[in-house]
Amino acid sequence: MKLKSVAAFEKQLREASPLHFSPIYLILISDPYERKFYVQKLYQFLSHYKPKLVFKNGEEGLELTLFREERVVHLDVEKGVKKPSSDLILIYSGEKCTSTFYEAIENDVVCLDLSLEKPWEKKERLIEELQKIAKQGQKTLSIQVANKLLEQVGMDFSLLKNEVEKLVLFSSGKKLIEEKDIEEITKTEKEVTAWQVAEALVWKSKEMPIYQFKDLSDVLALIALVRHHIYLGIQICKGGDMPSLRKNQLEIYLPFCQKVGPEYFVERLLFLFEFELKAKSASFDPKLLWDLLVIYFENLKGK
Repeated sequence: MKLKSVAAFEKQLREASPLHFSPIYLILISDPYERKFYVQKLYQFLSHYKPKLVFKNGEEGLELTLFREERVVHLDVEKGVKKPSSDLILIYSGEKCTSTFYEAIENDVVCLDLSLEKPWEKKERLIEELQKIAKQGQKTLSIQVANKLLEQVGMDFSLLKNEVEKLVLFSSGKKLIEEKDIEEITKTEKEVTAWQVAEALVWKSKEMPIYQFKDLSDVLALIALVRHHIYLGIQICKGGDMPSLRKNQLEIYLPFCQKVGPEYFVERLLFLFEFELKAKSASFDPKLLWDLLVIYFENLKGK
């Protein structure tokens, strides 16, 4: 069963609980942070009805235990078994999956497929999730105020979730989150997206935010951030001492490095040096210059 919206997926879960959960669930969505969010949300729902259900991450979770405990095992798509035992629920997640993989599990799977989600559908979904987060904090977040937050921060769910959680704390003593609260506590888009733009380009970890360029210096500053991420990738690929990263960053960066290898980063580093030299003498509009960099960067081999 393939479902194209979170609402439909959650409805199926409610109707199946508590006796008819699927042996396999599949979550397809491009943003790694959102994938992790929905995997955890699914596990929390299942464990509400099965309090002894243990969460395991990775193929080692498939190994038989002495007492055959009931467990949920989270795997990347295309990995692991496709016919789980009676004491096991599988949650696969990924950006997309092959038709061969899906056909192999089709009779046993409930799939949340957001891989072809339209921008306006994503916006509506994010607003609904933000309203739920606010409600958990006993606050009301109207559609109007949620839209204001998206205008301010963009469509990055990790940033939006963080901002709503801050707003819940900030608005202590009242039940309604207001636009003036956003103006007082939320950073402007310019302040929060420079790092995110560079990260999205190098690691393909999320939809690239829109960045407002004033002049060539903005482009050169962003190129420097891109170069930083590339050096970071090379360092991770070499192994040894891991760079000082937050856990959520490492969960994105390390699997990506293992997938593409050091050549991905070296090739882009060489390209970046050449492009930066040309950019310093170019007379292009800074936005156009950045767009050219993105096009060339994303069309290098090994992507």
